[in-house]
Amino acid sequence: MGITENSSRLLYSMDPPQCLDHEALKDLKDHRDGYFANRELGLPVMLAGYSNCYKIIFGSCNGLICIFVEGVDFILWNPCTGYSKVLPRTPLPLFNPLSCCNGGFGYDSATDDYKLIVGTKENSIQVFTLKTSSWKVLPIINALNISGRGLFFNGALHWLAQNRQTILSFNLVEDKFHQMIPLPYDDACFQGMMIHGNCLCVSNVGHDGLNAIWLMKEYGVKQSWTQVIKFSARAIPREYGHVCLWPICILESGELLVNNGSTGFLVLYDPKENTFKNVTKIHELNCGALVYRETLVSPVTGSVIDI
Repeated sequence: MGITENSSRLLYSMDPPQCLDHEALKDLKDHRDGYFANRELGLPVMLAGYSNCYKIIFGSCNGLICIFVEGVDFILWNPCTGYSKVLPRTPLPLFNPLSCCNGGFGYDSATDDYKLIVGTKENSIQVFTLKTSSWKVLPIINALNISGRGLFFNGALHWLAQNRQTILSFNLVEDKFHQMIPLPYDDACFQGMMIHGNCLCVSNVGHDGLNAIWLMKEYGVKQSWTQVIKFSARAIPREYGHVCLWPICILESGELLVNNGSTGFLVLYDPKENTFKNVTKIHELNCGALVYRETLVSPVTGSVIDI
């Protein structure tokens, strides 16, 4: 399939939708706090009457963003083109729609199709395929082990298992949980995942107060985990808070962008200088910031469109 390669953006708000060019943050040369220019995006037309409803950014793949909206369920949206699609309602009740949607959004390379995976209150998952615009329900024992938004990578969705000891993956070609990927070590609290350099990364806070980012150089191999960033919670200036630092992505410059849930700021950490600086204020701490690529993929057909 042909995907137009363009810049990536960070979507960090839904009321109103706002994004920024996170890679341009490397141009902030000094270490003083400053607000970085962001861009307000047009809300999908069908959500005009739902501006005050609860929204969660549920996932992103090839420029398409899946959003859960209270009262609507799910929509697919391409913020680059402005096109969107309201998905049919799920056949079964969602697991916990107003707290934390369990599932994810990704691409099935075997059928050239996009799929949305949603957990339920039972031992099953609901799978939506874009080409058929329909849902199916699959009985799966491990369905209740997924928590939060799955990260799409290497043809599968990934979640930190509820025991925080492994990564649970769901293969979108086979429609089944495929393997349990071991984390770097057991004695730590792993709290988030991201992709960097075409590798899976996880973040953790150790009992020694050290925050670390680990990169898996060889997919599925525990011995390939490599620590790429480390900093002590004690090194964080008090105005940045000491808790709720949720890593979002690593920039090409090697700097780490995190969501500081205790202050509501996006914060940029420079591991070379061991410095922190606020970037911009997030007004919705729970919407679920993520990085997406700008493409011309249609949320209706899944194909690249001509504009």
